[in-house]
Amino acid sequence: MGMKPNQRIALTKELIHRALISLLKKQDIHKISIRELCDIAGINRTTFYNHYGSQYDVLAEIRDWYIKDIADAIESAELCDSAGVLHRVTLIFSYMEQNLEISRLLIQNNFDETFAHRLFSLPKIEVLLAEYRKAADDHRYDEDIASFALYGSYRLLQNWIAEDDRRSAEEMAQIVMSLTGAVCSAGTKQ
Repeated sequence: MGMKPNQRIALTKELIHRALISLLKKQDIHKISIRELCDIAGINRTTFYNHYGSQYDVLAEIRDWYIKDIADAIESAELCDSAGVLHRVTLIFSYMEQNLEISRLLIQNNFDETFAHRLFSLPKIEVLLAEYRKAADDHRYDEDIASFALYGSYRLLQNWIAEDDRRSAEEMAQIVMSLTGAVCSAGTKQ
């Protein structure tokens, strides 16, 4: 008995994803050819083009699935108090650590300039940032404070994911929360 069509598609995409990830460890995405990608995946180019237009489309799908998985992981966490917020941030760090290989590829290499924005635009994270913006007395600083908190946190995340001897996900979540809180409370004193 053969595989069902959906199983075949899923297997083909998994092979292509794995092939791209292995190639990205060695070279820039701009230097990866479809022929090379197909050879490593063990598929022909027609099969590849049945699912994707380019290696960039494959990377975009990997990124989208990664962000969706993070969104799913934090969706159930309550936001009603600071413990819920800390738990949500810890879940993000934990997911990234559990998926270290893909995390490093997506976060360290800046293949996608919109990755940080997409990650921090998840609805549950936007709610958190909105709470911090409300805390600012002078609304001229709202967006500046949110941007600093967002991209400062992302830079910490980049450094953390690059380390081999990392702090725990819980420690990093506490660091991000305390630094973000300090930035936001500084904005209320303007």
